[in-house]
Amino acid sequence: MKEAHKHLIQWGLDRGYKIEVDCMDGYVEYEGSDYAEAVEAVEASDCGGIYFVDGLIPESIYKEKRYLKGENNYVAGFGYVLEYHQEPDEIISDWGINEITDAWDKDYTMHCDQYQ
Repeated sequence: MKEAHKHLIQWGLDRGYKIEVDCMDGYVEYEGSDYAEAVEAVEASDCGGIYFVDGLIPESIYKEKRYLKGENNYVAGFGYVLEYHQEPDEIISDWGINEITDAWDKDYTMHCDQYQ
């Protein structure tokens, strides 16, 4: 069974999202589209966040919503915790609720079910 953070990163990249990895102190450890670098960034910190980024917030809405010009358009966020003796499916510990996170959860559950 693939570890949840690795499955999540690949799943997001396969759907065209950039990946942003933030460490527990809020520092952006990685932002881009390279699977190996994203995994390395996650594994460099005990806990943090993995975000799917879908380009920049469109100019048509950034003024209206008070976003900064050039700010990332975050479409999904997931919390992770890396602990010793942790099951692979427990690494992703929390996520926001929307269509994207629900779709990943269903896909990863099916992935895990194949190994039981």
